[in-house]
Amino acid sequence: MEENSGDELSYIPQVGDNQKPQIGMQFESLEEAFSFYNQYARESGHTDANIWSKQSKSDEPVKERARGEIRTGCKSKISVVKEQIGLGWVVSTFMESHNHPLSTPSKVHLLRSHRTVSAAKKALSQQFAEANVPTCQQMRLFEIESGGPEHVGCTERDIRNYEKTLRDEHKGIDAETLIDFFLSEKDKSSTFFFDYETDSDNRFIRCFWADPVSRRAYTAFGDVVVFDTTYNTNKYGMIFAPFVGVNHHHQTLVFGCDF
Repeated sequence: MEENSGDELSYIPQVGDNQKPQIGMQFESLEEAFSFYNQYARESGHTDANIWSKQSKSDEPVKERARGEIRTGCKSKISVVKEQIGLGWVVSTFMESHNHPLSTPSKVHLLRSHRTVSAAKKALSQQFAEANVPTCQQMRLFEIESGGPEHVGCTERDIRNYEKTLRDEHKGIDAETLIDFFLSEKDKSSTFFFDYETDSDNRFIRCFWADPVSRRAYTAFGDVVVFDTTYNTNKYGMIFAPFVGVNHHHQTLVFGCDF
């Protein structure tokens, strides 16, 4: 941290040369260049915390920028240009001085450039959603697994945004997806039964299905059938109505279901 003639503090990350961009440094792609600079920025946060810790213990007052203005006119940047010969990229400009304090380790994981929902977490989030695990509880499980929120790699909002993306992708094709599933089950077993109806606008309005196990159960214990219409679906406004009964052990059996 330095102070220039204009009485403005200048923050220069104390990062090793092997982790710092250099003029003339070559990269095979823009993605590789971004990844390197992004990691450099993450390490800058760690070193800046140590500087501020030492500064705050001294007798000199610690100057903090006002929080009302987001933009500070910081000139720190990196530029890469395409090589004239070859397919790589070369660092042409690198300015490492900042006019504002850098993020600390406890907050650096909240920066957008350091957040991403990995493929593994996307898969787990889908499985949790299918098991009706709330997003807030999913995040807590990720924090426990990773050893703390700073090691998860994303925030709860990122998970919610991913879930919204999935919902948007399935908008308008939910009925087709259900019918495709029924057809695949029919291919697996000829005794799987389903039927559905659409209205004059070809919109899905009702369906019924019964798998082989349910049909065998109905053959043996179908003397009494309960048709339960107390289950409503919030998203589609359709009634979910299972046909149920009991066996000789007084266990509930499902004979079929419909929307």
